[in-house]
Amino acid sequence: MAKPHSIIGIIKEISPSVKRLKTRDAERYEEINFQDGKISLLDKTDPKSEIWSDILHSSYQSQSPVYVEIDPNTQVITEFLLPLKVKVSEISSINDTVKVELFISQAHHYLKRSNPDFTSLLEILQNAKEKNSNVLVTENHETHEIINVQPSPNNNSTTTELFESPSAPISPFAATVVTIQKANELFQLVNSTTCSPTKGTAPCIPFLYPDDGCWGRAHEMCRLLLKTGVVPQKVWIYGNLRVATKNNPLCEVRWGWHVAPTLRVHSGSGSRIQVIDPSCFTRPVTQTQWVNIQGDPSPMIVMSDASVFHRSRNGNIIYDDNSYSQTKRVLDTYRNYLKLRSASSSGPPPYSHCITT
Repeated sequence: MAKPHSIIGIIKEISPSVKRLKTRDAERYEEINFQDGKISLLDKTDPKSEIWSDILHSSYQSQSPVYVEIDPNTQVITEFLLPLKVKVSEISSINDTVKVELFISQAHHYLKRSNPDFTSLLEILQNAKEKNSNVLVTENHETHEIINVQPSPNNNSTTTELFESPSAPISPFAATVVTIQKANELFQLVNSTTCSPTKGTAPCIPFLYPDDGCWGRAHEMCRLLLKTGVVPQKVWIYGNLRVATKNNPLCEVRWGWHVAPTLRVHSGSGSRIQVIDPSCFTRPVTQTQWVNIQGDPSPMIVMSDASVFHRSRNGNIIYDDNSYSQTKRVLDTYRNYLKLRSASSSGPPPYSHCITT
């Protein structure tokens, strides 16, 4: 059940001023008209308005749903979030919280029993899991606490338009072997595409939003590496992952899985794996270092070809994205999440109060 003064839907039109207001105040607002006839106003004097307006226009162009809370007296937007159109993979109880795994998402998502709509929201999630149907999940972008769930208005379409691929984990000898100097250069190549927290635009990569979207970041990094003539691989980790970071106001992120590109680097008479993951590190690192920082003492590790866009935990379903259309969609989503975080009370990352090793 949505909050009494909230709107979830697709934007029909954005007007630079309020046509029905015959005063100077008309120019103070952008009018956001939704397809269901509801209206909200964006106050241009609000410090958040520039970022919010940017994302509202982006959502209008892509016809992606948005979530806004409004002042009931003025219709002015007081909160702005972006719902995820997803499927529900797993639901499990942890004390006063229900943990929800969403497809595709690496993050942990939580439904608190203290939520006044807990029973109805849980029922929608359970029905979606049973029917394998899409839902719109709106959550706090910092804590990943679910605040609203509703059936997707277009449940006949697939959530992510992924294509199943015959790709499978491959021999490590298929990857290009490079020098450590070259690995460092390639790390800097992908790291140089890092998005600005407040103004990031395509094709930048939102490394400063580590909470979610790793599969999109990894696929785009592999595209950039392949353009240089180097053939990378990917390493996937599954487990109860917990990573310290200065790029989340809570100073950590929690994942069910994670993926990053790898390179084969000359080592004596052979080669060793170096992981390229600017969301966690400032340089290439060994696979052992990459695994250890994620906090699970017994995770499952899988190597794959760079063409694998996403794989299920047990590996029985593998997807590709040869056109990079889904990659672009994932990056667009989490660029906007990074901007929304930067416009929140926490401000843009990195956060100086976080202490990481």
